[in-house]
Amino acid sequence: MLVIGLLALVVLAGGWLGRPDPAPAVAVSPPLRLVASRGASGRWLVDMSSPLRSPSTQVLCGTDQVSLAAPTQVVLSDGGTVCRARLRLTAQDGEQAFVPVTIPAMRQAMRPAVDRLYCFASPAGGAVYITIDDGWTPSAEVLTIMRRTRVPVTAFLIQKAAQQNLRYWRAFAAAGGGIADHTFSHPDLTKLSLRRATAQWAKDRAALGRWFGQTPDLGWPPYGAFNRRVEVATARGRLLALADWSATMSGDTIRTWDGKPLRAGEIVILHWVPGLGGQFAALLAQISALHLHPVPLTLASFTGIASQPRSLDGD
Repeated sequence: MLVIGLLALVVLAGGWLGRPDPAPAVAVSPPLRLVASRGASGRWLVDMSSPLRSPSTQVLCGTDQVSLAAPTQVVLSDGGTVCRARLRLTAQDGEQAFVPVTIPAMRQAMRPAVDRLYCFASPAGGAVYITIDDGWTPSAEVLTIMRRTRVPVTAFLIQKAAQQNLRYWRAFAAAGGGIADHTFSHPDLTKLSLRRATAQWAKDRAALGRWFGQTPDLGWPPYGAFNRRVEVATARGRLLALADWSATMSGDTIRTWDGKPLRAGEIVILHWVPGLGGQFAALLAQISALHLHPVPLTLASFTGIASQPRSLDGD
């Protein structure tokens, strides 16, 4: 037994000393490289050769947001102006690459069809749509009527106004009210840069979603001011459609855009101002007398409806 043990030791020693084990193979990841770059559905897509880490809050050209759409695909907002920049990307293994990209101005064929302005919505079933703008003076009477009748109302809220009365707006949402975007501070967006107009939509949308659990996909441009820049800012602010009015209240009387009686499919605008409760009750009585029916204003309300090149008026 002793002899066998010594032989085994010699054999092992010979293996260690004479023929060392080969070094373990080390897998080397292929270098991170650009595969393709193209436009699709109003966005610019960049495909890379390896899975990526999230680009976090990277922004190109001041306004083009960068996000991860798939493990190897980055999506960039495609805006109204050409953006030439170097995109900084990091692979899952930590390798970094700087990819030169040119994001063209948003082309008509690539622009989403829903980021337009709508002054009318679906007339199906005699539907009309009640919207109330701004939010500076909440109305207890409106909330009472909503709770009693369950009539749907959409509030297009200014962030600064909504923030002053969060308790009321949470009660409004709990009563079935819809929450939508009326910008952060109610400027004329046509007079702002694309970056500032985008921020007006995006800041309001994010805050309303955080406060009420309803992240808006509808917006209402202040003063009805609308042009190509506002349209692009809408898409960049992650809204999907813009609404505007075709009817409003003059005192306790409905005033439509063409002076005719209120018809199905019209969007009625009121404002959160003193005396709104009585005006709201008068509107509901007249809608009932016309055998029309208030329904919620949602993105689906615009299906099959032609968008407007500009507002009929505005506020």
